[in-house]
Amino acid sequence: MSRALRAPVASFLVRPRVLSSTIIASHSYVTRPFSHHVSRFQQAKKSSEAPQEQQHKKKKTNVEIEQRTQLQQGIDNVRTKSQKVSQQMRENIKYAIPVKENIYTIPNILTFSRLLMSPLIGYLIVKGDIWWPFWLFTMSSVTDFVDGYIARKYNMKSILGSIIDPMADKFLMVICTACLAQSGGMPLYLAAIILGRDIMLGISAIYYRYISLPPPKTLLRYWDFSIPSAQVYPTTISKYNTGFQMLYIAAAVVKPVLLTVIDSSFISTVDTAFDLFGYLVATTTILSGLGYLFSKDAVKILTPTKK
Repeated sequence: MSRALRAPVASFLVRPRVLSSTIIASHSYVTRPFSHHVSRFQQAKKSSEAPQEQQHKKKKTNVEIEQRTQLQQGIDNVRTKSQKVSQQMRENIKYAIPVKENIYTIPNILTFSRLLMSPLIGYLIVKGDIWWPFWLFTMSSVTDFVDGYIARKYNMKSILGSIIDPMADKFLMVICTACLAQSGGMPLYLAAIILGRDIMLGISAIYYRYISLPPPKTLLRYWDFSIPSAQVYPTTISKYNTGFQMLYIAAAVVKPVLLTVIDSSFISTVDTAFDLFGYLVATTTILSGLGYLFSKDAVKILTPTKK
């Protein structure tokens, strides 16, 4: 066979081989099991859905974390509020059940003795007695010094003592002022100033006792001085005024005794000095009353009131 005829025949013989390999490959793909194609489809689907599923899981995790954070914050807020409420309840119980103090101390007994002596001194002054008021007033002054010394030396201070000690002094001065004015031993204008200031302070004491007394506010508890509710801090001018008043009243009590033992030529001098001292007492009494009215530190409430 010639070369011209051989080339087409060769190409024809080769092409069936290529075609047969293609057919065989197609046949092998068709003849594979159905489960193989399903698994490949599922793998392809999973590979395409994997990023979306991961993103969804991430979002779900973030939401769960946020919810847990909010829940923890809510628990912390409830715990904080419950602690505040329990603390407030403990404070209310603390103030509702006041602590009582021992009032049966030697300083307080001496102070009560001064309270009992005051009416007797006033009665003797009105009767015109000279020596008995002098001795009893001297005894009262001595006990005033002794009870303060014992309270400081042996640590027997008490809230009741801080109240009744100045009260006893004031009670003695009020009774002596009224009785001396009635018997002519003190000018009426000075007695009016002293008593007017004391009446004002007495009304203030009643008011502060009522607003500072922890509940329940009953009449029995109001007069139970073993339940402290307020403490009085005298102003500086009030301390001077108290001293001047006590000296003046002591001088008024001693004056009748003094006039019986001194020479008659000194009587006018004693009267002049007594009058000048009375002007000083009147001035300090007025300033003391104004100091109590405008001072913010004169009274301290021990049990805070609810606003």
